[in-house]
Amino acid sequence: MILKIIDECRISGSSNLLPILNLGTQPLANSLKKSPMDSEDKFPLSISFCPDSSLLQLNETIDKKTLFKNYIWVTGTSKTTKRYASKLYNQLIQIAAPSRTDFILEIASNDGTFLQPFIKNYYTNVLGVDPAVNIVQKANECGIPTLSAFWNSSLAEELLVDRGAAKIILARNVVPHVSNLSSVIEGIATLLDEGGIGAIEFHDAGKIQSELHYDSIYHEHLCYFSIQSITFLLNLFNLIPFHIEPSLISGGSWVIFFSNKQKETSFALQRAVDLELQNSVNSIEKWENFARLTLKHKDHTLEMFNSIYGKKVVGFGSSARSQTYLNYCGIDNNYISAIIDNNPMKQGLFTPGSSIPIVDIKSGLGLNPEIIVILAWNFQEEIISSCLSAGYKGKFMSPLPNKLHYVEKS
Repeated sequence: MILKIIDECRISGSSNLLPILNLGTQPLANSLKKSPMDSEDKFPLSISFCPDSSLLQLNETIDKKTLFKNYIWVTGTSKTTKRYASKLYNQLIQIAAPSRTDFILEIASNDGTFLQPFIKNYYTNVLGVDPAVNIVQKANECGIPTLSAFWNSSLAEELLVDRGAAKIILARNVVPHVSNLSSVIEGIATLLDEGGIGAIEFHDAGKIQSELHYDSIYHEHLCYFSIQSITFLLNLFNLIPFHIEPSLISGGSWVIFFSNKQKETSFALQRAVDLELQNSVNSIEKWENFARLTLKHKDHTLEMFNSIYGKKVVGFGSSARSQTYLNYCGIDNNYISAIIDNNPMKQGLFTPGSSIPIVDIKSGLGLNPEIIVILAWNFQEEIISSCLSAGYKGKFMSPLPNKLHYVEKS
């Protein structure tokens, strides 16, 4: 069965789920098409809130093999991401103080961008785990030891026997994607060395609320964690958060650091917890207001695009989140002529639902656009810089945060 409807909280098991927002039926965000005429499956996309665990979650689960076995998102296509990989490496080394032979693991390591700094600095016991066969092959070809598999508690037990406990376990932007949450976190708890350090990156529910990131809702993202709800989940497996850092990418994410041993809570974590409480992030009222604002954003988007109809408009960034935005608002190839994307695996294909051609920057700017819509708005500065460097003279628009707006050139 490809689709399963979820009627209980993914972490507490409570059936006390409160419906928040329905984004209609949508194609899978990364199911790019070879032709705009290709048929495609569409699935319901909606979220609910559990007041018992404070988790905002998707009501639908798509079979993980359908979603992830062959994947087109490649971490290393962004310069910003590569810079962030270096910074996160330094943070982990400072906090965990591993030896050069300690076991260092990344779950859902993709092309190995975030493991490269360890290898370049002569850490010899490094491993990535990722289910996407095509991307794992690329990672291994680039010298990043990577195992093609879905992470779970059984795999953790195998690795514990084969390689011993891990000093560092990194899970960037993956825990919100998994349907078997208990097995995934249990696996981390099983493999983590005594006093070892884990780090999970997740899109901050508070930022989703305050900046209206409804574009982050798509079938791969099953959970939308607040600090309170991710702590609830970790505590179920005797894992204790002690520090938090903002992510430089992903448009408003946290990296939460935790251990199986009690460590002093950092000022940064305590401050973030206090702000979340102060802003009532984990209240049903805030999520109901989020839903109302999302409906208004859709109306505003259609007004703005209708006001520029007839102008040559090109998008930049065929990200998964852009597909939610385009399909929910009904923006298709009648409004946007093409979308520029730096990932060669996407170029020459068409977006799901909206059927917009995906091109490289030379081809996109060759259409002489009057307006570029920065769909991957979390990389706004990098995108503007790339376009200006390539000679673009027109205007920029960004759909988010908060509302579709024109952007000043930097």
